[in-house]
Amino acid sequence: MWFTNLFGWAKNISSELASYQKKLDRLDICNGCTNKKDNFKFLFIKKKGVPQCGICKCALIDKTIWEDEQCPKGKW
Repeated sequence: MWFTNLFGWAKNISSELASYQKKLDRLDICNGCTNKKDNFKFLFIKKKGVPQCGICKCALIDKTIWEDEQCPKGKW
C-alpha cells in the first residue's frame, strides 16, 4: 500500500486532474473492456469491489482521474 501512496503522491506533482465528465467517460469505456478485473489484486494487496485494468494492473478509479494517463489499449 505504501508503494501506491508514494506513486499517487508523485503523480499529484506531475499531472493535472481530468474533468469529472472525462473520468466518467473513461470509466464507462473501461467497464466494457474484456481486460477489466472486478477486484484489485497487486502482490499481497487485495481489494474487493475495486476494478483493475488487467493489462497495466492499475486501479481504474485512480488511473482515470489523471489527465495525462492513457489506456494501455489506446481506447482513451
